[in-house]
Amino acid sequence: MEREVLLKQVISQEAQDRHDAHKHHASSRPLSEDYELIGLLGEVEFGKLTGQMVDLERRLEGDKGVDFVVPLNFTVDVKTARKAFHLIHEEGKGFADIYVLAKYDDEAKTTELLGWEWGAVLSRAPVKDFGYGIKNHYIPADKLKPMSELIKRTNRYGQFSAVK
Repeated sequence: MEREVLLKQVISQEAQDRHDAHKHHASSRPLSEDYELIGLLGEVEFGKLTGQMVDLERRLEGDKGVDFVVPLNFTVDVKTARKAFHLIHEEGKGFADIYVLAKYDDEAKTTELLGWEWGAVLSRAPVKDFGYGIKNHYIPADKLKPMSELIKRTNRYGQFSAVK
């Protein structure tokens, strides 16, 4: 139990540090309460699934949409939301190779990886403003590939590697 409490404290502190580091940047879009924490929890869940460490390097200019690198050097961006109805990516921004959608449940305090899609497919998806004045490419969550397929594909080519 003590280990779990410590882990939660470390994750919360990292989320706060990320928030503080990007507080006044034009690219910072705090659209919901605890958005950095929610995003980090999705990354942690992906890290648990793949055996990778979450990238804790402080980057003042952000991570350029890359949370992990999996075998064959594919970049992965984990998108986490409370209302994870769609996998979204802002129009006009660069694309990672792979996108993973995660859902955070405030009541249960759990994070679930819902599915994934290639960045090239997401880049051709329709664009919509979901009410924040930001146009996003989007794919409905129920149209995403299962996580088991991503794990199967990447395990064929060796162990996952941490972001450098």
